[in-house]
Amino acid sequence: MKTLQKFLGTALLYAKVGLPRMTPRKAWHMVSYWVKTTCLGQKIPWLVELSVTYRCQCRCKHCSVSNYFEQAGKKPEMTGDEIKSILRQSASMGIPKVDFFGGEPLLRKDIIELVRYAEELGIYTSVTTNALLLDRPMLAALSAAGISCINISIDSTSSAEHDQLRGVEGIYTKAVDAFGFCNEARIPCIFSTYVTRKRINGLLPGEKDGSSFTELILLARKVKATAVRVLFPIISGEWVKQKEVELNEQEKSAVIEAIDPSFVFVEGAYSVVKGRKVCQALSGKMINISPYGDIQICVAFPNSFGNVVREGLRPALEKMWGHSIYQKNKDGSCCSTDDLKV
Repeated sequence: MKTLQKFLGTALLYAKVGLPRMTPRKAWHMVSYWVKTTCLGQKIPWLVELSVTYRCQCRCKHCSVSNYFEQAGKKPEMTGDEIKSILRQSASMGIPKVDFFGGEPLLRKDIIELVRYAEELGIYTSVTTNALLLDRPMLAALSAAGISCINISIDSTSSAEHDQLRGVEGIYTKAVDAFGFCNEARIPCIFSTYVTRKRINGLLPGEKDGSSFTELILLARKVKATAVRVLFPIISGEWVKQKEVELNEQEKSAVIEAIDPSFVFVEGAYSVVKGRKVCQALSGKMINISPYGDIQICVAFPNSFGNVVREGLRPALEKMWGHSIYQKNKDGSCCSTDDLKV
């Protein structure tokens, strides 16, 4: 009975997030992906995390890409045509989903054009944003481009703490307002947050406790988010020497057991297998491409395994999957970039 309830809850969540902006072409891509990977056994990523810029207005202490900030704006980012080539190759390979990531992707002047291009290819698109630029005109433009979903980052139920963690005064209010704008535009909006050991202290199933994590879930309901995405700590960026903040397997399982699957999910569609947290990237379901075309296991792991602009997506991907670092950690759940290198 419990397994059935989780299955039905997850199905409801996927419907709330996926169906409102679904088109026949996107639906065909999704079905084709399932057939190719499940029935035919083909290895195809579910998601390309496309980091279109590392420029950002924030300086978050917990940011997994803070190591890249120094070079942001100094190295030439991929051109729009180069990104469009990656999108075409992704669609051709059968990859159904692209998340425009950063940095802050809305800082790219061509972001609307890139979203529109991906959507025309039948790719389900999302944008992960701090919401500073996510006002009504921006949402209207994203909606017209066909955007499938918006991920908005919220770090705390306290406006002062959220602003302090992000280093920008007033950003909490911008983020909360953006959920209202998304609902007005009828665009699914994901409340993206992270858990720490302190936040899950006292966590119980059913949102009946007083843990900080539960307070975040209740805030998400209050702002009428479509769903909540929960990120576990990644030992990278300014946390790279603080392995103690990483949750152990028991703590991760406690979060997975406590959440309402019809409203809350852990990281992504392929992040939990048989109740255990796994890494989407290390299981081949997700890849990251940097603003310079470098292919990475994930955005937090700085090693480049090839360059998609120079080599093409499929060759660079095969090279990464064949690398000793990837092979050694394949299908694992490691969230420490230092441990991956060993």
